[in-house]
Amino acid sequence: MSRVAHLGAVVRPGPVLEEGLGPDEVARALGEAGTRGWIDLEGAAPAEIQALERCFRFHPLAIEDAQNPKTRPKIEEYENFLFVVTRAVNDDPGPPALDLIPLFVFLDDRLIVTVHDRPLRSVSNALERLRKHPEVLGDGPDRLFHHLLDQIVDSYFPIVEHVEERVDRLETRVFARPGSRLLERIFAARKDVVALRRGLGPLREVVANLMSGVPHVRAELRPFFRDVYDHVLRLLDELETNRDILSGLLEAYLSQINNRISIVMKQLAVLATIGLPFTIVTGFFGMNFKIMPWLDEPWGAAASLAIMAGLAVALFALFRWRRWL
Repeated sequence: MSRVAHLGAVVRPGPVLEEGLGPDEVARALGEAGTRGWIDLEGAAPAEIQALERCFRFHPLAIEDAQNPKTRPKIEEYENFLFVVTRAVNDDPGPPALDLIPLFVFLDDRLIVTVHDRPLRSVSNALERLRKHPEVLGDGPDRLFHHLLDQIVDSYFPIVEHVEERVDRLETRVFARPGSRLLERIFAARKDVVALRRGLGPLREVVANLMSGVPHVRAELRPFFRDVYDHVLRLLDELETNRDILSGLLEAYLSQINNRISIVMKQLAVLATIGLPFTIVTGFFGMNFKIMPWLDEPWGAAASLAIMAGLAVALFALFRWRRWL
């Protein structure tokens, strides 16, 4: 089970940050002029998420989506708030780095609510910045939302760079020493690229809507979302390039394997041909006739051996000359 860690904070005029509040306390504090709030629910129970409907009049459909981790990334406009679904990722080494975590955001003019089922480094970074600069939230929840979204997109860069390094190593190995486990590693890298594109692809549409203008996001913040959009496009371009390279590496690997099989088959055929004179000569002298040449001669066996060896050496020299060996 995920650990539970909730945040309830408001920034009063000044700006003064106050933490450790519950949803009801945040709702009361927002009744004061100039107060802005942030609620973060991590690993929350369904009842805690459903309580947001009572406290802040969020739509039941958005509340239902926030409880479903398979909800597709999207942006929806409701009468009194904006609902955004995206995919975040932690910058950790190893396979857990590709554990895409859904992040649900409720946004209005005075409050931002974030819901996620596991710890997110992007949220932790946003909280650290808020503690040092309360004006990030005091200026408006949409500004904090931009900072949080920027952190989410930036967290993809180290992971995409790590994937690029893996692709470079695979490219070297395909043309140097294509071992038996290389195919498995190519497919693993392709799986990671697909997972990252699955998280970033819909995010492009979300940021494009934020950039073009939506309720509860001020016009002066649109250039900042345009910068985030450029980062998403850059990441998708890099992933697309790596996917194409991996497809080429897969074809090159299969070609290398087929070439190796062809070489082995050719070598085996050549060896079988070199051994063919032994079968022919021994078969000839092994025929069941009363009169056969050299059968009564003391040098007959040596002569037959010499013929077999001579033919084998001649075939070997021929194949070497044709560069089949």
